Amino acid sequence: MKQNLKTKMQDGQHVFGTWSMLPSGTVVDVIARSGIDFIVIDLEHGLISWETAEEMVRAALLHDCQPIIRVGDKHENTILRALETNCRAILIPHVSTESEAIKIAQAARYSPLGDRGLSPYTSCHNFHHEGLHQSLAYHVENTLVGILVEGEEGIQNLHDISAVPGIDLIYLGLYDISQSIGLSGQLEHPRVREKMIECLKIIKGNQKLVGTFAREVGACREFSQMGFSFIAYVADSFALADFYRKFNAIVKNDGL
Repeated sequence: MKQNLKTKMQDGQHVFGTWSMLPSGTVVDVIARSGIDFIVIDLEHGLISWETAEEMVRAALLHDCQPIIRVGDKHENTILRALETNCRAILIPHVSTESEAIKIAQAARYSPLGDRGLSPYTSCHNFHHEGLHQSLAYHVENTLVGILVEGEEGIQNLHDISAVPGIDLIYLGLYDISQSIGLSGQLEHPRVREKMIECLKIIKGNQKLVGTFAREVGACREFSQMGFSFIAYVADSFALADFYRKFNAIVKNDGL
C-alpha cells in the first residue's frame, strides 16, 4: 500500500471506510474500487469463513484499500489466524478491562513486543522463509491493533484500557454508549454526544487513535471535526438493502 492506515492517522489524516457483512471477495472488490480507505471484514456478526476472509483481504489489498478483520472473540489463536491472512489490521470486540487489552496486544505483536506465534509459510510472509527478517520488521512497524470498547464496564475502565502499550486504536461502539446512559439507539441525543466527547478526550489523552461508527454522511463530517480519526460508515449489507428499498418505493409509487 502507498501509505498504511496507521501512518495516515498518525499523520493527522481522517480515514473513512465501511463494514463488510457479506461473505464475498467480489463485494469487497467492488467497494474497494471506489477508493474507500478501509473495509472491516466482520467475522463476529457476518457469516464469513476463514477462507472467504482471506479472499476478501486480497480483494481489498488489490485496490490499495486497507482490510481490517473484526474477529468474534479475544482468544490468542483467533487473533493469530486473522493476522495470518495478511490483513495487517484487526479489531477485537467486547474489551472491558485493562488486563484484556494487555493480552490482546501481546497476542497481536511479534517478539520482543509480544508473543504472537510465527510461521513464514502463510500469506502474511509471502509463503516463504526467505526475507523473513524484513517481513517481520514490516509487520512489527505496520500492524494496526484496534479494540472495541462497547459495554458499560469498558467505558468505566476506558482510561486504563487506552493506556495499554501495543494498542493503536480504540473504537467506540455508539449503540453501547447510548445504552450505558439509558438512551438505547438514540445516537444523535445530546447526552450521547457528550459521552462520546468525554470518551474521546480520555483516549486522545493517552495518545491513541479513536474510531467510531456513523450511519449518516453528515455524522461522518461531524465526528471528524470532533477529532475521530477512523470513521466506519454503515455496512455493505445496508447499502445494498437501502438502494433496492428506495428503488422499489420509487417504481411502486410511480405505478410502473
